[in-house]
Amino acid sequence: MKKIVFAFLFIMLWGLSHGQSKFVDEYEVNIGYSLFQGDYGENGNFKSTTGSSGFLLGGKVFLNFLNYNTPNCYPCQHLKFPLIFNVGYSNLSFSQAYNDRPPTPDLIKLKAFSGSIFQSHVGLGVEYHIGDLNAFSFGSNNFLETFDPFIGGSIGVTAYVVRLKSALGDIDTNPNVLPTAFRDGVYNKPGVAPTFSLEAGFRYKLNSNLSITANSRWIYYLSDKVDGLVPDADLVPNEHNDWQFSPSIGVVFLLKNGGFY
Repeated sequence: MKKIVFAFLFIMLWGLSHGQSKFVDEYEVNIGYSLFQGDYGENGNFKSTTGSSGFLLGGKVFLNFLNYNTPNCYPCQHLKFPLIFNVGYSNLSFSQAYNDRPPTPDLIKLKAFSGSIFQSHVGLGVEYHIGDLNAFSFGSNNFLETFDPFIGGSIGVTAYVVRLKSALGDIDTNPNVLPTAFRDGVYNKPGVAPTFSLEAGFRYKLNSNLSITANSRWIYYLSDKVDGLVPDADLVPNEHNDWQFSPSIGVVFLLKNGGFY
C-alpha cells in the first residue's frame, strides 16, 4: 500500500510539471484544532486519548483538470481537485481519564510519559461540491445559493518528528521508566508515513472572489509509529494505526473566474 501511494503521488506531481494541467487561481488557507489518536490510551476509548491535541495550519491549491468554459459540464460544476499542504504540532499525553484508577506501577509510568509531534504533509485529493442548493428546494433563496456543502478524500505523505520523554527518567538509557507494553516499542525518531483522509464541510460565498469555509478532516496514517509508540501486541490489543481528527475554519480566495463561480 505504501508503494502504491508514493507511486501515485509521483505520477501526479510529474504530470503537473510536464503535462497540460495548470493551477486554477483558487486558494484556501485554514487553521484547525487537532485531536491525535494513537497509543496514549485504550482501543475504542476516545476519552482516554483526549490528552493528545494540537493544531493544524494548512492550505489548498485547486488544480485545473477540466475545461471550465464548457457549457452544462456537470463535473466542472461539482468536482474540485485540491493539492493539500499542512503543518501541525500536537502535544502527546495520557488523559485525565486515568486519574480515577488505582495507581499501579504501569499506570504511574503511563501518566509520567509525554511527547510532541511536529508534522508536515502534502496530498492530492478530490472534492464533490453540491453547489447551488436551490435545486433541492421549492423556491429561490439567496442563502441556499451561497451555501455550498462538500465532501472529499485524499491520499498523501506526512513527514514527522516525534519527541518522547518521561518525568521518571531518560527513556533511552533507562528502559525501566517505560510501561511494560512499550519496552520494545518506542520509536523516538523522525519518520515518513503515507496517509488517507476523508473530509466534510461547507463554503459560504461572501462575494465572487471570497468565501469562508469550515470542515472536519479524518486523517488515517498507514503506520502505527507516528506517535512514537507501538505496544506489544501480546500484552495490549493493537488493532488500528494512528489517526487524527481536525475541525477547521478558513478562507477561500478566487483570483479569477474558475470552477462553478
